[in-house]
Amino acid sequence: MKRPLRSTLQFAGSVVVGLGGVSAVLYFVGWRGTLEQMRALGVMGVLSVLGMVVLPMLAWILCWSVILHAHGIRIPLFRRVGAQLSGYSMTYLTPTMYFGGEPVRAFLVADKERAPMTRVFATIIVERFLGGLSMVGFILIGSFYAIVSPALPMEEKRLLIASLAFVTFWIVVGFVNFAGNLKWISRIIRFLGRRIPRWQDPLGRAANKVSETEDEVGTAFTKHWRATLLALAIQGVATVCAFLRPQVFFHFSAGHGLTLSQISLLFTLNVLLSFFLWITPGGLGTSEAGLIGIFHLVAPQVTSEGVVAYSLIFKFAEWLLVAAGVGYMLQRGVGFLGRKRESPPAPPP
Repeated sequence: MKRPLRSTLQFAGSVVVGLGGVSAVLYFVGWRGTLEQMRALGVMGVLSVLGMVVLPMLAWILCWSVILHAHGIRIPLFRRVGAQLSGYSMTYLTPTMYFGGEPVRAFLVADKERAPMTRVFATIIVERFLGGLSMVGFILIGSFYAIVSPALPMEEKRLLIASLAFVTFWIVVGFVNFAGNLKWISRIIRFLGRRIPRWQDPLGRAANKVSETEDEVGTAFTKHWRATLLALAIQGVATVCAFLRPQVFFHFSAGHGLTLSQISLLFTLNVLLSFFLWITPGGLGTSEAGLIGIFHLVAPQVTSEGVVAYSLIFKFAEWLLVAAGVGYMLQRGVGFLGRKRESPPAPPP
């Protein structure tokens, strides 16, 4: 079977699995109660949910713009917005919540003269890495509450600590590597090239490109450190929006709030859930089932119908951004193919 067809079938299969999972969850918790919770939001609640989804996107665009400007890359605003939405869409639709769309974003803005691919990709790595740093900061708050909370069983605490240690370890490794420009990634690729002679040339070329990108990333943490700190602060705005999502939803839908410890725990456990169970497009089915368990542990006053309504209403808002990103990718793809057809053939040698 050809690779494009296999990929299409795999994606279609994951969509079917996700829709089946959502249907099963709605069947067991009650779809009427879930719809009632959604209707209870009201106009202001829906607008608040949209704001909690759109504001992080604006923060990510601004954060990336700051990093691009610091690296001397000038890209029109519409193109930056379209690339950010496209990258978000690919990440959202692939089996990982936090990575996946970066190559698409780089491809949509890279230019040989004004924006070399290695430099553009370096800015994306920095932007994503700063997002990880901001997220880890809030996770540490949630982990503190988790460790001291009597509501969380010891087995879950151990799992939480192990998962947090795993995520934090790789964030620290990345920070040390990039800030010190130690080039561990390109060194590993070159080492593999020496060990596999048949792949030595292609791996050597790949290592050279990765080394250039590492140089650019290292520059962000040394020469452009002020812009990097500003970008980190902007990333914090996006993280705060994710942190406050349950508080906003249940304030409008149920008229009650959550404590800081509950919000912190919900954020931390939801991040870890997204890392390991985002196996369908948008986390359909898996995230709803996982959130029911998380809310049952942390905020038992919230009904299962309310949890599913909370998850689905934010997914509906996120799918608006996904649709915009996919639309931009299709537009750019059609335009690119049209220019290729219209360009005159190269003269024979």
